[in-house]
Order: sequence, then C-alpha cells, then structure tokens
Amino acid sequence: MSLFSELKRRNVLRVAAAYIAVAWLVIQVAETLFPVFGVGDAVIRGVVILLAIGFVPAVISAWAFELTPEGFIRDREVDRGSPAIRRMTQRLDRLIMVALALALGYFAFDKWVLDPSRDRAREQEIAREAKEAGRAEAVRRSADSGSSEGPPMVAVLPFVSISGGEDSAFFAAGVHDDLLTQLAQLESLRVISRTSVMEYRDTERNIREIGQALGADAILEGGVQTAGDRIRINAQLIDARTDEHLWAETYDRELIPANIFDVQTEIAGAIAAALQSTVTDRDARNLSLIPTRNMAAYRTYHQALNMRDSKHGVRTSPEYRALLREAAELDPNFTRPLAELVGSLSLPNFRQKDPALIEAAERTLAEIEAVAPNSSDFLIAQAYYTYYILQDFDLAHAIASEALEMSPSDVRLVEMKSWIERRQGNFYAMIDSIRQMRSLDPRNPRWTQSLINNLILTHEYDEAQTEIETRGRTYWELRWLPLLRVREHGDLGRYAEEMEAVYKEFRDNAPVLHLWDARIAARDFTGAAALLDQVSDAEIQRRSGLSMQQIMRVFTYWCLEQQDRLADALADGWATVEEHQNSDGYLETGRTILEQAFLSAAGGGSEQAEMLVRRWNREVADDWASRIPYLDIACRMLGMAGIAEAAGECIRTGLAEPSSVMPFLEPFLPYYDSVRDSPEFIELLAELGVP
Repeated sequence: MSLFSELKRRNVLRVAAAYIAVAWLVIQVAETLFPVFGVGDAVIRGVVILLAIGFVPAVISAWAFELTPEGFIRDREVDRGSPAIRRMTQRLDRLIMVALALALGYFAFDKWVLDPSRDRAREQEIAREAKEAGRAEAVRRSADSGSSEGPPMVAVLPFVSISGGEDSAFFAAGVHDDLLTQLAQLESLRVISRTSVMEYRDTERNIREIGQALGADAILEGGVQTAGDRIRINAQLIDARTDEHLWAETYDRELIPANIFDVQTEIAGAIAAALQSTVTDRDARNLSLIPTRNMAAYRTYHQALNMRDSKHGVRTSPEYRALLREAAELDPNFTRPLAELVGSLSLPNFRQKDPALIEAAERTLAEIEAVAPNSSDFLIAQAYYTYYILQDFDLAHAIASEALEMSPSDVRLVEMKSWIERRQGNFYAMIDSIRQMRSLDPRNPRWTQSLINNLILTHEYDEAQTEIETRGRTYWELRWLPLLRVREHGDLGRYAEEMEAVYKEFRDNAPVLHLWDARIAARDFTGAAALLDQVSDAEIQRRSGLSMQQIMRVFTYWCLEQQDRLADALADGWATVEEHQNSDGYLETGRTILEQAFLSAAGGGSEQAEMLVRRWNREVADDWASRIPYLDIACRMLGMAGIAEAAGECIRTGLAEPSSVMPFLEPFLPYYDSVRDSPEFIELLAELGVP
C-alpha cells in the first residue's frame, strides 16, 4: 500500500485539512479582535507559533490513533469496516466542510466588509499623520519667518527732544527719520521700520523686552538738543539680549543739514563696527552721500513727511504735493521729495488716467534723472510710474527689485514689490515679501493679517491656522479660526457658534457680514435674516455697486423662499445698478459684473447670469488681483443659476489656483442646492472625497 493511501486510510489527511482550516480561522479572528482589546502583535505571533507547533502532534496523533465513540484507540485495534468508524469518518468530513465554509465565509466578510473599514482607518491615519506633519512644517515656517538669520537687526527708537522746545522736537523727528532712511540702504545691517519703533516713544519698557518684541539684535536710542545755530546729538547702542552698552557718543555741531547727515553717517558706521558687521564699498558710498545742504529744503521735506505720517489719505492731496515741490525747488539736487512726488502723482492713475497728472509725473521723473540717474530715488520714482501709470508689472517688479537692492531694509519698497507680485498672480512670491515686511516691521499687525489672508488664498491652511494660533490678536486674524477648524470636525453648525463667539468678543470692530456668512453656511437662514437690520453704516455705504446689506437681503430671502421680500430686494438692487450706470464717472469693474450676475441668478435669469459670469471671466482673465478674491463668488453665481457643469469646473479651478474656494466649505454652501443632485456635482463631490 502506498504512503498516500495509508495516510488517507488513517484519516491523517482529513485531520490535517481540518486542523489547517480551523487554525487559519483562529488566526484571522485573532488578528481582528486582539487589537480591539489592546492586545499587541507579540501575542498574535505567539498564537501563530503555537498553532504551527501543534500541527505536528495533531498529524502524528491522527496516524497512531483513531477517534471512536469509546475514545481514542490505537489504529491497529480499529475495525475500519464497522458502522461506528464510518460514522466518525463522515463526521470528520462534515467538520472539514464546516471549517472550510466558515473560513470561506470569514474570507468574504474580511475582504468586502473588514478590508474597506481597515483601508479607511489607514487612510485616516495617513491623513492624520500628514496633517500633523503639515502643522509641524507650518510651525517651523512661522518660526523661521521671525528668525534673525542674516545681517544684524537694529531698532532705532524715536529720538527724544532733550530741551523740550519745538525746534528740538522737529529735529529729533527729522534725525530719526533720516537715520532710518540711511540705515535702510546698508547691506551690512537690517533696520526695523519706523512704524514698529514709534510705539516705544517715551516707553518705560526695558531694552530686553523691546528687543524681544522687535526681534532686534541691538537697540539704538538717542536725543537731540538745539540752541541757536548749534545742534547736539547723543546716541548709544545697547545689546538687546544682554543690556550691555556697545557704544555711545555725543556730537556737538553747527546746525546745518551737512552736519546732521555727517553725524548720521558716523552713527551708522559706529553701529556696524560695534556689531562686527562689515561695511561694504556700496555702504560706504551711500553713507558719504548728503541728500541736501539746504536747511529750508530739509525743513520743508520733513514737514511733508510729518503730514503724510500723521494724516490718513493725504498722500495724493494738493497740500502734500505742494510741500514736496517746494522742498525740491529750494534745492534742485534734493531728489527724495521728487521721488515721493512721482508716487503722489502716479497713484490716482491706476484706475482712471489723468493726463495732467501723468505729464507732471513724467516731468518730475526727468528732473530726477537729470540730477541722479543712478540713485535709489530715481529707481523708486520709476517703479511708481511703471506700476501705477504704465501698469507694466514685470518691468515694475524688476525696477522695484533693483531699488530694493540699494535699500534692502526699506519696508515701503518691499510693500510695493508685494503689490506688483499680486498683480502678476505670483501669490507665493507675495507671501515671501510679506514675511520680509513683517521681519522689518514686526509690530505692524497689517503684515500678519495679510500673511494669513494670502496663505488661505493659496490653500496653505495648516500654516494659516498656525499663524492665527501663535500670533493672532485682532478680530481680523481670529475670525478665520472657526472656519479653518471645520477641516477637523466638518460641522458647519459648530462653525457658526464659534464665529458668533468671536463676533461677540470683538463686536465693535466686527462686521455683521462674517457672522451672516457663518449662519448661511450652517443653513440657519432665520438667524441670518435676524442680522439684516444690524448691518453697520460701513456695510450700508455704496461705492460703485451694491452695498453689503443689499446683497445680504437678496440672498437671505432667496434661501428662505420669501418671494415677496425677494422681489422687493431685487428691485432695490437693480435700481442701484441702474443709478450707478447712469452716473458720471461710473466705472464698471469685475465686481459690478458679478453683482449683476448675482441679481440675475436670484431672480431666475439663469442664462443672463451665466453670460455675465463668462463675461467676468474674460474681463479679469489677466487681472489676478481682481480675479482671485472673487472667483468663489463667480462659482456661487453659477450654482444659484443651476449651471451644474460650469459651477463644478469653477470650483475645480478655484482649488487648483489661488482663490477663496475652500474644499471643506464651498461644496456644502446653499448656493449650490439647485445643482446638488446633478450628476456633474455628485462627480465633483466624489473627487473631493465627500461621502
């Protein structure tokens, strides 16, 4: 008899098959259940090893013994032909079949039920790890943005007037401004901007606290005293980390501009030496320059600066321009006021051209070129003219970058460069410029607000949230936090509650619009309607289109399906549009086109709304600054109009490029309810992983 036949006769093969089937089933169940109860992989491995070891004794036992109704009996004593043995063999066959059926059933259950669940769990774990990695990277980048790597950072505190007289105060402010301007031109140093240091005028905070708040390596403080035709300037440089005095000097000179600038040159050189920073050849040339020797021109120029810095909106005023022109006429070689004058003349021409102002700007540019064609003042004036009047953004960026090389710490030049980058559509370069501005002007909340806004536009949500959590202080920063947290919990009702808490904390500075937006997102339309009469005067005011209150009324009544109120709100909106279109000086913009699309969509004019959105796309195709902030609005108008395919493509575009379209918010808003069940929108939701 062959070995195989003998193994079969003794039921060894049946026992082996049953053992393997049952062992496999036990292992699969153990792998599924043990982790649920916190049992580690080591125990599962132990079960597998024990079952493997047990296989050998089971097979040997099957060879040597036979299971009978009377128990285990040696194989040689068993009568294979007896009915009892045949029944036991049949039972063993049934056991194998049951074990195999259970194994097969478990295999199917594992593959089609448990496997997808495990895959989802693994995906969630991977997503969680990726999110943690993203947050860690965001924290690192946020910390790096305030790092002190590079040339030493110096903060020049406002100089004090020692004698207390009006003339001393004037020159104290002038010396401080001029010293900041001179230091901003040095490659070997970085200087904190005027905006950030002004809050420390007459401060009682110690140097270490100021240095930490400004991110400065050293603090320069000083005072100015005038008496007749003499000026005394004292200055001292202090290590911001140790409070150690690094350098101090007093200068007593005749009160003429040349001496004032000479003192500033000596101070700048002393700062570089004290901080062991190498003064480059270009730095030395910049330090040797004397902008003006005319005291009347010096005084007039600083009067203009005081006007610009103390009053909002005077940069394009006739009074400001007159002072700059007067300073230049008193000293035709004094190019600083001329550069500022070109900026003042160019600025109003960005939206509507004024031939007289353009001609005046071109004459002023020619004046600077005739006197100082290689100066930073000429480059700054060219950048103003190229940006505001020519609107050649690539050329303006090249000029501004060249000017910035000559004045690397000039925060206003960096700001102009960031505006140009926005117009170029290079929002990532703009973010880098904003970081640079914040480093040079750390106490100005505008830069953190701008950084957060642009990180959200570029879909860098982790970094934006980190910025808010680590640096957020004002409403304009903290208002984003409830929305960004939707990524974690996905609950728009909770978003509205958290937004209401932020709104209540900053009620005096918080527009109702943001709370209304949150209630609309949460589909609390009745709660949104309750806010319509709480809109501030600023939100009611109209410029060239609909007021925010008009927009809020139309959409709220559209959501509530209150047809009578909606009809009245639409009539009011169209009347406003017609009023503006018939007024002198009306300028149609991308925003006003979208407002008309909004009114059309809310009134059931789907074709008109779609046509207007297409027109908007054509109008702003190359105007990134007008396109990016309003792309989400265009998508919503298409959704309201019921244009499913176009709305879906619009959202895809918004997610692929910088925009306010957010994947965790946009598809769930009521603007898209009319297309929500369409195949095109369902496909979009599937792409976004929405169940």
